[in-house]
Amino acid sequence: MLLGAGPAHAVLRIAVPHDVLVDYERLVAGRSVASIRDYHGPGARRDTVELILFQQALRLGGEHEAVEFSTLNSYARILQEVESSNIVAGGTSVWAADVIDRPIRLSRALIEDGEYVVGLYAWSGNTAALAARPAEFSQKTAITNKAWANDLATLQRLGFTQIESAPTFPMIARMLKAGRADITLASFKPTPDLAFELEGIKLLPLPGYKVAMPGSRHFPIAATSTGQRVARALDIGLSRLRAEGRIRQAYEAGGFFNSRVADWKLLNPR
Repeated sequence: MLLGAGPAHAVLRIAVPHDVLVDYERLVAGRSVASIRDYHGPGARRDTVELILFQQALRLGGEHEAVEFSTLNSYARILQEVESSNIVAGGTSVWAADVIDRPIRLSRALIEDGEYVVGLYAWSGNTAALAARPAEFSQKTAITNKAWANDLATLQRLGFTQIESAPTFPMIARMLKAGRADITLASFKPTPDLAFELEGIKLLPLPGYKVAMPGSRHFPIAATSTGQRVARALDIGLSRLRAEGRIRQAYEAGGFFNSRVADWKLLNPR
C-alpha cells in the first residue's frame, strides 16, 4: 500500500501490525491523511492515531516520499527489522527503554514519561475476572507479550505471579476468551463502555482501576542516512503537532487520554 506523491523509486517502508492497519483504514476512510484534523471515528485508538501522526509529522518536516506499509505483527520483529535497516521506521510508538542498547534512532517523544495510563482488560464473558479486586490478582492469570518488558514488569509489580505470553495482541485476545488467561493491560478506548473488539472478541476494563506505565514512547527509526533524514523530519513535524495541540487531540480521540477514567483509582502511584 502506497501513500504520498513522491517518485516511484522514493519509497519509505514503515512497519505496521496488521490489526492496526485494518483499524487505521477504517479511521482514515479514504480521507487525505495530511488534511485530517478530527481524529475521531471507527477504528480510533492509540496505535491508529499514531500512524496518522507519523505521516503528518513527516510531511510537516519536509519529507514527501511515498510511504509503503509493511505488515509486521510482532513488536520484537518490528524492532529487529528497523535495527537491520530492512524497514526505515515503525509507524507506531515503542518504549525508549526497549531500544536503549540497540542501534536504533528514536523520534521526539509522542508520550512523555508519566503520561501513559492504561486499564486492566478482560474478556467480556469472564465475569469473575471483571469483578476481581487488586488483592485477588495473585490468584488470577495475566497475559502479555514478554517482549513488552515494561508491561511484564508492571504486571509483576501489581502482584500477578502467573503470567502467560503471546506474540501479538489478537492472540492475547484469543487466549483471554479461551480461558487460558484472565487479565491483560491495554490502553483505554473511546467507546461508551471503554471496550474494544479484536477478531470479534470483546474486551472490557476492570471498572474503577487504572495503571501507570513508566517511561516515554517514540517512533523507532533505522540508523541509516535515510533514517537520519526521516528522524529530522519527524522531530520537526512532531514539535509542530505538539505546539498546535494535535498530538493531545489525537490521543483524546483515540481514547488513550480519557477523561472518563479521571476518578478511577491509580493502582501504582509514584
